[in-house]
Amino acid sequence: MKCALLLVASLLLVLGPDNPDLDVVKWGDKECGLEGNPNGSEAQKDLDRHKNRYEAPGDEDFDPQVSLPAMLAPGNDVKRFDPEKAAKIIGFVVNVKSGGKESCNCDATDPDAWDTHIELGLAGDVEKTQRVIVEVTPRLRMLKKKAGENWTTDELRTKLKGKWVEVTGWLLFDTVHIKQAENTAPGNPTNFRATCWEVHPVTEIKLLDGPPAELASFQPASLTALQRQHAKHIENAPNGKKSVTKLNNAQLAKFSTKEKQDAQEEAAARFKEP
Repeated sequence: MKCALLLVASLLLVLGPDNPDLDVVKWGDKECGLEGNPNGSEAQKDLDRHKNRYEAPGDEDFDPQVSLPAMLAPGNDVKRFDPEKAAKIIGFVVNVKSGGKESCNCDATDPDAWDTHIELGLAGDVEKTQRVIVEVTPRLRMLKKKAGENWTTDELRTKLKGKWVEVTGWLLFDTVHIKQAENTAPGNPTNFRATCWEVHPVTEIKLLDGPPAELASFQPASLTALQRQHAKHIENAPNGKKSVTKLNNAQLAKFSTKEKQDAQEEAAARFKEP
């Protein structure tokens, strides 16, 4: 009995007011766990568990080699980083959007239960294929609200769009969009992002006065040239496009047909957005 009481006391200490247990949250009358949609594939559930992390990373979790330029660099980047690591990246907020219904949030229809997509670039006029997506999740929004901060999509758009920021959070490779990212599908005319790598979830956002000195003179055309050269190389290489398609299909084979269709529909909608 004494051991049981000590265990309960320890849990209450860990999950106290500063560390709430958000493993299961409720959207309307629906409970949603860390794995998101309970009917999803094992690959989707694993991806959603990573998306729904809400503990802040510790100093030992950070990969110091991750930066926005490193994430944007052309080339197959599936294994470039580690999704068990965290990162701090600096970028210009090109856009802030609602994520809409997603499996990670159990397809909730309440906008408060939707992720916020923040698109970062190295300048204000970069194309979609030169942007990295970082995401604020409902769980982090709840934690920030408890701390007196407003992380709703509307508020983040008002505060952040058009500004330079430092974003902190966990690394994630959003595999289901592997055919719609420039690094993994070079030259695809409907790509809507640079890479599948994200900072997701975002745990901290810091407004900056302006760009770091080394980025102040960045020209998007220089990255455009590198991306086009890489895409042309793939196109001209023997079995280049077939090899890329084979690699991407192998990654997507872990997901259900519906999950892949949902990803394609989301990508088509994102591509059409300004």
